[in-house]
Amino acid sequence: MKLHGIGLGAALAVSQLFHVSGKSMSPTINKEGNNSILLLDKISSWFGMYSPKVNDVVVFTKPGMKQKSVVKRVKAISGETVVTKNGTVVIVKPGYFWAVGDNQACSVDSNDYGQVPLQALIGRCLLVLPLNLCYLKRYIGLL
Repeated sequence: MKLHGIGLGAALAVSQLFHVSGKSMSPTINKEGNNSILLLDKISSWFGMYSPKVNDVVVFTKPGMKQKSVVKRVKAISGETVVTKNGTVVIVKPGYFWAVGDNQACSVDSNDYGQVPLQALIGRCLLVLPLNLCYLKRYIGLL
């Protein structure tokens, strides 16, 4: 039994459960407007073992709002060109990435606040837990 506890403890030390509400990542996350829980790999970004790749789903601290974490999809990385939703062409600077919501109709993202510094990265999404597992937040208090 101790081994399982150590394994779970180690897993929780290198990963994080992240509660997601809102519709900006629908239909990938929060289908039908329900809440979801993400399992994040956070240790890789802590030790510089992970750099965002295009199409990765990541969680980061929203630029200008250190207390607000958001989940978005990486659209462009350092050196790549992106066309914003208003038609402006942007070249992503070294040390930054461009992130957008899957549901552009209601997403506040890099189109609004610009490029995201790599230092703001919290982790990469490994798994979206099924909606019926959202009871973890309420009943077990894991989040």
